[in-house]
Amino acid sequence: MTDRDLVWVSRTSRLVCHFPDVWQVHQSWLRDIVASRPVLLSQFPTWQAGLIFRWRLLYFVAYVGSTIVFTLLSETLKKVAARGKALVEEIFYRIETAVLHKLFNWLFHWPSFHHSFSYIFQRTATLLAVVELTLAGISAFTGILIAFYYQPAAMGAHESLTMIEQAVSHGSLILSLHNVAGNGLIAFALMQLVVLFLGRDALPAWIASWISGILLTLTAIGLSWSAIVLNWEQTGFWRFKVELSIVASVPWIGPMLRDILAGGGGINSLTLQHMYTIHSYVLAIAAILLSLIHLTALILQEQHWQPREVQFGLGKWCNGNNKDSSVS
Repeated sequence: MTDRDLVWVSRTSRLVCHFPDVWQVHQSWLRDIVASRPVLLSQFPTWQAGLIFRWRLLYFVAYVGSTIVFTLLSETLKKVAARGKALVEEIFYRIETAVLHKLFNWLFHWPSFHHSFSYIFQRTATLLAVVELTLAGISAFTGILIAFYYQPAAMGAHESLTMIEQAVSHGSLILSLHNVAGNGLIAFALMQLVVLFLGRDALPAWIASWISGILLTLTAIGLSWSAIVLNWEQTGFWRFKVELSIVASVPWIGPMLRDILAGGGGINSLTLQHMYTIHSYVLAIAAILLSLIHLTALILQEQHWQPREVQFGLGKWCNGNNKDSSVS
């Protein structure tokens, strides 16, 4: 152990003094290390005592140095976090200001905004009504083509559909179009109800478009339901049998409805004829008529957005005819 060790102790103390908080805590430790020097010289050889003293000093430097680094790092992170918090608060403040500015602009210009918003719902409802009428027409047209070959009988229903698919020219395409059009009519009718519901405050009140849209949706679902037994397969047969039992459980009118649909107690050729009549005549004609009524109601409803001089009205049409007759 030499005096050079004491020089290192002096340099270490001067370095730690630059950090008052750390030096206040650990200065007694450094003093204990210096005070242990005579004890080490009395118990160990000089080289061994010097090695132990330097090891204690090195451990002190490493421990205190890591404490200082950790303290500086934590303070830096706190400053960064404070700056980041201030930056985030500023960003949110600017976003909130921009949103409120937009909201106030919309409220200030509410008539024009509400007008365009309402027109979007109105035009969307009209376009969906056009699609519904197109799908109903495709379903009816392909149904007429299928009716040329379909046999609504227990011994001929499945065989006639197989013959249409395999032997008739483009029969598979016609069957596919019929199924796709029927399912698409259900999907677009449900979408139309959603549009009418969302735009209930924007669209002018017209009871015909609401009632015809709801009835068209129910009719489309009824068309799909009445066709489950027409192909005369096991899946459709047992599904229809279960649903007939559900219909029969309806109070008062359930048994009568079941007899009307099934044509008696069991599911046979008479059941197929009843369901074919309901599907091909009652519900199909109702779907076409309801599609036309629904589209007509929405087209007349769009007259609300036209200038008054070009709006269509029954009174204006009658006056126009009276003028023509008087001139002639």
